[in-house]
Amino acid sequence: MKFNADKTQREVLSALLDKYESSKTYKGENRVQQSFSMTPDVILKEYDSDFADVEKVHLFEEKLDELEKEGFIRLQKKGTVIRKILLNPEYISNCYDILGREDKNERIRRQILFYEGYMGKSPVLTKFCAEQIHLLKLGRKPEYSPEVAEELLPLCLFILQNDQELLERELSIVRFGDSKRFEKTFRTRVCRILQKYGDYAGLLEGIDEKREMEQIILGEHNICSNPSYLYIKGNATLTFRNLPPVEISLDTPTAYSSESLQRLERIEIHCSKLMTVENLTSFNRMKEGGYFYLFLSGYHNTAKQHLLIRIAEQNKGMRWFHFGDFDPDGFLIIEHLKKKTGIDFRPVHMGLNELEKYRKYGRPMNENDRKKAETLMDRGMYMEEMRFMLEQNCKIEQEIVSFYEMENRG
Repeated sequence: MKFNADKTQREVLSALLDKYESSKTYKGENRVQQSFSMTPDVILKEYDSDFADVEKVHLFEEKLDELEKEGFIRLQKKGTVIRKILLNPEYISNCYDILGREDKNERIRRQILFYEGYMGKSPVLTKFCAEQIHLLKLGRKPEYSPEVAEELLPLCLFILQNDQELLERELSIVRFGDSKRFEKTFRTRVCRILQKYGDYAGLLEGIDEKREMEQIILGEHNICSNPSYLYIKGNATLTFRNLPPVEISLDTPTAYSSESLQRLERIEIHCSKLMTVENLTSFNRMKEGGYFYLFLSGYHNTAKQHLLIRIAEQNKGMRWFHFGDFDPDGFLIIEHLKKKTGIDFRPVHMGLNELEKYRKYGRPMNENDRKKAETLMDRGMYMEEMRFMLEQNCKIEQEIVSFYEMENRG
């Protein structure tokens, strides 16, 4: 009859097999006979302590005696005290059988085959899997356990190939049948892989907060935590598929979901200038004539970047501006917009005049602000603005600028 090891006995055998699998004997590199042993305190820390629970120690010794009687181990004692627990080499295969444990070499082979199955399916996963295979061949552990990897890689591939807007909870249900499992278990892991092995450096430049970084990365693959909307106002005609044209004006701001914008065939803007606005409060406040306004409801992900490109293609000769916070991040957003759309965005209401005028409403720069400002200066960008902010230790949120600019115009 098969020996039924309890929790303590399984811990003992497992620890001894770990010793065996890390040995030269297991690797076939040893020419002399090795023994694989450990002291009792590896399993029961207080075994040889003067303050040990006598009953607990006695029960532990009984468990070891059972293993020795079955032939799995040998015990070296001094008097009645166990000094060393040794694995019986003749019973190694029996130990694997009792534990239901896979041989290390077989386990490594199976994991390598798993990672090889994702090679070539995407550049991100190819790089990730190549590194995991390298670790396994060196005898080191991959980044994730097999159980986690077998759920994580299909999820990453699904996200990388996704071409429709999905909410995080919808994604979680689709993949796991549980609306919260993605957020609790996989969001950070997925984003870590995508960020390390993908090309997101430009998008994440100037972003420090972990949750915001994850939103930006997932947003690039049309995964968002809440429905994404485009807020617009200004004189324009919008034509949606199978619907009559819609006229909007500066006094009739409206918002469209990303899903509805997929049916937008044409947007004809009856203004010469377009302004993207970083914050919703300022979007609602701004009413300068001659501008068409867009608030993109969060970071400019791929879908929204494509929309901006389409607007530019359908409205030749438009002048493009961005109004954001007067801090290094606000200027980095302009650079992101320019890089991702190819559109020549210019800052508006973000000059030295506004900084001097509203400096009393500013806040001190933090260390990250200073580093970003210095980075922009090293690139020769926005030199006067960055120098002023650094010298005056001042950054300004755009809401105060939009409030007074519109008040003064009114």
